[in-house]
Amino acid sequence: MATSLPPDVRARIDDMITSLGALLPPAPRAVDDDIKATVFDAIDGADKELRALNLAIHDNPELGFQEVKAHAHLVKTLTKLGFTVTNPSSLPTAFVATYSRGSGGRTFGFNAEFDALKDVGHACGHNLIATIAVAAAYGLAIALKRHNISGTVRLIGSPAEEGGGGKVILLNEGVYDGLDACVMAHPEGGFDAPGTEPEFAGQLQVGGPASLARAGFDVEFHGRGAHAGAAPWMGINALDAAVQGYTAVSMLRQQLEPSMRVHGVILGSEQWAQNIIPSYAKLSYSTRALTVAATLELRRKVLECFKAAAAATGCTIDVTALDTEVYAELRNNGPLADAYSAFMGDVFKQKIQREGMTTASTDFGNCCYAFPSIHPGFHIPAPYGSINHTAGFTAAARAPEAHAAAIKVAKGLAVLGAKFLTDDAFAKDVKHAWEKFRREVGKEADAVPGLRTPAARAAPHVDVAPQHAGHGDDGFEVL
Repeated sequence: MATSLPPDVRARIDDMITSLGALLPPAPRAVDDDIKATVFDAIDGADKELRALNLAIHDNPELGFQEVKAHAHLVKTLTKLGFTVTNPSSLPTAFVATYSRGSGGRTFGFNAEFDALKDVGHACGHNLIATIAVAAAYGLAIALKRHNISGTVRLIGSPAEEGGGGKVILLNEGVYDGLDACVMAHPEGGFDAPGTEPEFAGQLQVGGPASLARAGFDVEFHGRGAHAGAAPWMGINALDAAVQGYTAVSMLRQQLEPSMRVHGVILGSEQWAQNIIPSYAKLSYSTRALTVAATLELRRKVLECFKAAAAATGCTIDVTALDTEVYAELRNNGPLADAYSAFMGDVFKQKIQREGMTTASTDFGNCCYAFPSIHPGFHIPAPYGSINHTAGFTAAARAPEAHAAAIKVAKGLAVLGAKFLTDDAFAKDVKHAWEKFRREVGKEADAVPGLRTPAARAAPHVDVAPQHAGHGDDGFEVL
């Protein structure tokens, strides 16, 4: 059984490794120093605008597909910075911001999320995710403009990550078509005990799943109401079915693999009264596992528990299990991850965790199957226990320290984009690594929603007039 090294021993080993590193030849630069300086200066010059955007999203939390204010703030900021903004999708709160330079060249994408959670607001820090995407896209676009680099920067604004599968819908509608690579980053924190410092500034695992796949679904039981005192035998208790199914699933957990997760809640109480046999109950559940195929098989087992509960109580059952609620596991691209981690270590002295995984899930996992991608996590200061999806993390995601951490990540991702657009050999390595991954997963990819071919797409596209403006009076350069 492995044990952790004492802190003093670990410190001595780290010092020895650092000393030996001084004997090695310097690592190759990610990009030319002048390109890096352009990216950094551009992002720093727009920081006032970026901080205002960050707070505007954070202080006006909106649920998935309802992100009207966040969408407006993002479109306004991107337009002000000089991007062309359109919405080639059926989702009103989606958008695509684009900047192109020269002829030909590759297309590098950034993904913004901006939906919040019920009751706790931006407890997953999507305000920071959106800010990073805007900052990185802007920094890279300015580098293309100033250094005459051919290529395209595209920022995709995807609604409803916390539930709804906005990216799956946009993948099916072809909004991500044409991307050669795409990146985003996610905040995390609250795991470090008081008085300790985090060992890692973030995580970016490669070589296998970096997160769990997820399948969300709803179950509805329909019974028959009756007077609970005068004639309970005339009722069919939908709440009993929900409780029995809930209990059966809890017993199923004993036989699940350690990497699997099942969790859910019972809904419908707004229709209940203690003196009436409940005629309706609903459960909202998710299953998680290492792959989509394993997740769907686990979902099947869970649904058998609910079907048995319906049979036992005499209720009828309806199941809603949408493809858009099936999120693939994250599969970070090796060359992209290596280059990003090396840059963050070299420039910001950040240590990025490269092993292990998170047991959370995201619809960006589906994107990893569609094109080369990375989804690094980054640490923000948060009190112990104030992890993602808690009110404490909501407060932490608003802090200036969290914004500063996000800006560093944005600079790293922007420089990564510059390397991808200017380094042909690197871009080829990225593509080959992704193609190798797709060959290895083989037919498992068939279970991943969002990978329909362009010819099979039938979803409506609502093109809006390009929005473009140039206002350079706030201290930043307009594209």
